[in-house]
Amino acid sequence: MANGNQFEFVIAWKQETSIGSDIVVTQKDVLEVQKAKAAIYAGCELLMKQKGVTASDIDRLIIAGAFGQYVDKAAVKAIGMFPDVPIERIEEVGNAAGVGAKVALLSRPKRQEAEEIAQSVTYYELALDPDFVRTYASSMLFPIAPSDNHPSQSEKEKGSDARE
Repeated sequence: MANGNQFEFVIAWKQETSIGSDIVVTQKDVLEVQKAKAAIYAGCELLMKQKGVTASDIDRLIIAGAFGQYVDKAAVKAIGMFPDVPIERIEEVGNAAGVGAKVALLSRPKRQEAEEIAQSVTYYELALDPDFVRTYASSMLFPIAPSDNHPSQSEKEKGSDARE
């Protein structure tokens, strides 16, 4: 359906909602998801490259905040938002920053531990990485373009090539 100058997909008609208006997904919404997915994946891939880590080296992928609390792990894995780790290794932790702040306020040893961790952090400017633009652009695709850190996508393509 067209709405003004963009197309939209109706998820629920206004008669089916309690808000009195249609719930829709627009082309702009899809673009915003693409941009967020590409930024997250590009950041993960470039940081893994910096540390010499591949997706198979990741024991736990932790997703924090409201996003992590409500995200569908299978859906974000399917669109290639994160490195290709098994779903059982993806954990949602909710408001980790808020919990961490409370713990640090209530426990001197934990506050000291947090300060030590903060001192050991290295700042890495992703946008200055010479591979950022290429990695970001290739990460815009649904599903993600095959890479060393997304082998299941490569396997899917190999499988489709074999059937042709």
